[in-house]
Amino acid sequence: MELDPLPGAVEAVQQMSRFQNTDVFICTSPIKMYKHCPYEKYAWVDKHLGSEFLEQIILTRDKTVVSADLLIDDRPDITGAESHPTWEHILFSACHNKHQQLNHPIRRLHSWSDNWRALLDSKQQ
Repeated sequence: MELDPLPGAVEAVQQMSRFQNTDVFICTSPIKMYKHCPYEKYAWVDKHLGSEFLEQIILTRDKTVVSADLLIDDRPDITGAESHPTWEHILFSACHNKHQQLNHPIRRLHSWSDNWRALLDSKQQ
């Protein structure tokens, strides 16, 4: 719960949630061997995004089974039960993946000051 939000993240999520025909969920994976992890994830969302986002949390070890249009995630390789998830993976740049070469069709979001709106628009056309 000590982690601060990335610059612009809270504002971006709040703006996304106000878009018409757009549902925003926080899809997160708990650390397996840490029993306090789920609680801390909920507490972080409550503190930084507010209690209205608590019902928007999807806590899962397998993000491939979640139905969505986009998944913005810093993990470059998301695998699971579904070999072809319904969502398009947008790689969010982080220190551990910034030098990773992307294979088409994966797109990258370097920061929340990037044009994340264009990503949403591309799915609503």
